[in-house]
Amino acid sequence: MIIKNSDDRGTDVMELHRLLQYQISAKQRFLIEREAKCIGSGVRGEESSAYYINFRYHDSPNWAIIHDLRLEFKGFVAQIDHLLINRFLDIYVLESKNYYYGIKISPEGEFLAWNGKSYVGIESPIEQNKRHISLLEKVVNQRELLPTRLGITMPAAYHNYVLVAPNSRIDRPAAAKFDASMVIKADALVESIGKRVDAMGVVNTLATAAKMVSTETLETFARSLARLHRPAKINYADKFGVCVQSGNAAVKEEPVTYGTANQAKNMRCESCGVEVESKVVYFCRINKVRFGGKVLCQTCQKKPVSVEEPDIIDLTDMADTEEKGHGKCDSCGTSVDKKVAYFCRMNKKRFGGKVLCRTCQSA
Repeated sequence: MIIKNSDDRGTDVMELHRLLQYQISAKQRFLIEREAKCIGSGVRGEESSAYYINFRYHDSPNWAIIHDLRLEFKGFVAQIDHLLINRFLDIYVLESKNYYYGIKISPEGEFLAWNGKSYVGIESPIEQNKRHISLLEKVVNQRELLPTRLGITMPAAYHNYVLVAPNSRIDRPAAAKFDASMVIKADALVESIGKRVDAMGVVNTLATAAKMVSTETLETFARSLARLHRPAKINYADKFGVCVQSGNAAVKEEPVTYGTANQAKNMRCESCGVEVESKVVYFCRINKVRFGGKVLCQTCQKKPVSVEEPDIIDLTDMADTEEKGHGKCDSCGTSVDKKVAYFCRMNKKRFGGKVLCRTCQSA
């Protein structure tokens, strides 16, 4: 059964293509086009893997499928491409990679991708997925999501697999030097799971069967995980430093107003008091960090931004932070550790006196 499908990334791609219409530098254009290409490549890889997963397991009451699960925990993030969970609480954490020309794995475990001209080093997807599993396990344990039997929490087993496109080439080292058996082609996933089960001894098989849960319990557990999904919110204009002020774009946009027409019309510059147009208000709103959250006329926008005096250290706040250890983000409710809470208290003006997780700080 499918619990969650992948989020639609079409909006992100459209936003990136929209930014390409602005007056930007050659470097900005390169970075934006590369970002759009990476998103497209990642989506194709995930869709390819999702097809083979859904084809085999989508109508099975013994398996739960979660695509595209983004978890946040104490300032850290795990973007899990696919989760496959069965009634024995075997959790297969699947990382999809779209290596067009294939990959090569050295005896030392280094991953190399062929770019059409030469091999280039890339991050190990095995180690990347290990970090995902570690964070997923912490979230599951902290929120006590696993089912219980006779008051005892039932254990889950986590399995690391990296899926590549069926037409990709995989050059592996000898198994004795480096175990790359978890890197498989997407269409071979079912067979690989079957081989893992066949390789289990009688004792392990009986122990696994003893913790089998009902279909309803499996679905409840999977849906509780899916509810923790936190979609990424990326401001691509800020990320690539694109100025989206009207008149700077090759294709102008309709001015956007905030509140009623009269409110937009009567807005005044918070520095000199001059009345400003709705499009200037819009520009200031989407550049809050640049203008310190103020609405400024075009003249005042060009003036150097004064550097704020650093916040005075409140010893009471420091004591509270030490005593409490950590708290929750005032925006999304995610738990934050002591360092993040202390950083927010040291930067009250910047965060409006709120305690925010790392993700919400950059939102």
